[in-house]
Amino acid sequence: MDLLVEEHQMPGVEAVLAGTLALMTGYSQYLQAASDPAHRAGMGEKIAHNLAMLAAHPQLSGDCRCVLWHLHERWAVMAGCTRDAGEACHALQSPAEVFSLPGTRTLQ
Repeated sequence: MDLLVEEHQMPGVEAVLAGTLALMTGYSQYLQAASDPAHRAGMGEKIAHNLAMLAAHPQLSGDCRCVLWHLHERWAVMAGCTRDAGEACHALQSPAEVFSLPGTRTLQ
């Protein structure tokens, strides 16, 4: 068994939900966002798409689908903002600037 490979057997709706939560976790990681903003923007778009799929899923309650649809709308807007910001940041910064630490300061 390869410990680096996670394989799970679950119904389709649960697989989409679990995958969406994993994407959200990856999206929130700062270093990944700084090193590859285009990949992060793609994850945001996939999250919005998955939430829309879940919102339309017949096995979920109407209330759950309503919450998921509102989340989809928020993630769709955020994905667009992320893509725009990533393109602007990428144009302004070199990779060395992205990972540079602030200078040290002496507190007196």
